[in-house]
Amino acid sequence: MSSNIWLAASDGDLAAVKKFIAGGISINAQDEFGYSPLHGAASYGHTELIEYLLENGADVNIQDPEGDSPLFVCEAVDITKMLIKAGANATHVNDSDMTAAENAEEEEWFEVAHYLRELTGVPHPENDADELEDGMAHLMVEKDEEEPESDEEDSSKDSFKDRIETIMKATEADGKDRDEELKAVVSEMLAAAGPEGAAALTKELQAQMNN
Repeated sequence: MSSNIWLAASDGDLAAVKKFIAGGISINAQDEFGYSPLHGAASYGHTELIEYLLENGADVNIQDPEGDSPLFVCEAVDITKMLIKAGANATHVNDSDMTAAENAEEEEWFEVAHYLRELTGVPHPENDADELEDGMAHLMVEKDEEEPESDEEDSSKDSFKDRIETIMKATEADGKDRDEELKAVVSEMLAAAGPEGAAALTKELQAQMNN
């Protein structure tokens, strides 16, 4: 059995967590670093334990000394959705002036970051038009032959490529700023790709922007 409730929560040991609580440990007790059992369970994606904690009074918006709520340690979208459904504040800003979405981007949990930004309507990171064009051109490159695309996927990809090329040509012709149009196409691409595809595309685009 784990030596304390926080280790038990991180290990997903529901029986041990129940024993600690039955023994008088608060369900919202925080360790020396400010982590609560819900922080630990959310960080390691223990869904059954998270459900138990939330159903028994765990504070979904409890904060550590840096202002990080359990939402800030979620590495997977399904866990993030559980906390949001339970009332987690997706617009909360921690002591570093970061939202959970921005924190997820810094940690390279891109799928979580994308979900939270779409949920809250917070714009995706600003990028210059040239960077967006380069990044989108990179994403239009054919995938490895070991993962052949279906006709439907090819058609969808061609559609996005055509729209991007149209925007880029219009920008070259009149010099107008079309960053927002390009960003809208990026968002649609990510949405169409689904959770797993969105994570991969976002990571590729992020890497391209940083080069």
